[in-house]
Amino acid sequence: MRLEAKEVEAIGEETRRSDPSAEIYLFGSRTDDFAKGGDIDLLVLSDTLGFRDVLQLRTRILDRIGWQQLDLLVRRRDQISEPLSVMAQETGVKL
Repeated sequence: MRLEAKEVEAIGEETRRSDPSAEIYLFGSRTDDFAKGGDIDLLVLSDTLGFRDVLQLRTRILDRIGWQQLDLLVRRRDQISEPLSVMAQETGVKL
């Protein structure tokens, strides 16, 4: 996994600040220790986060880890059967 410990900590703290029961998965190229570059792809499973909450969460995460490409996919638990959510959970790393 190509995230520093402080980045993982910041992502977890800010996400759980918005929803203490949220589950977070890192997926995509940042899970490959041998790849280079790439954006940060996150899947957050939450039944409580609304549109504004997601915008605020994204801003708080980037304020803490530095502004860079971040794809933040937020889904309710009843939406986890969609293909991208399934792939993120199956191939991703739970944070």
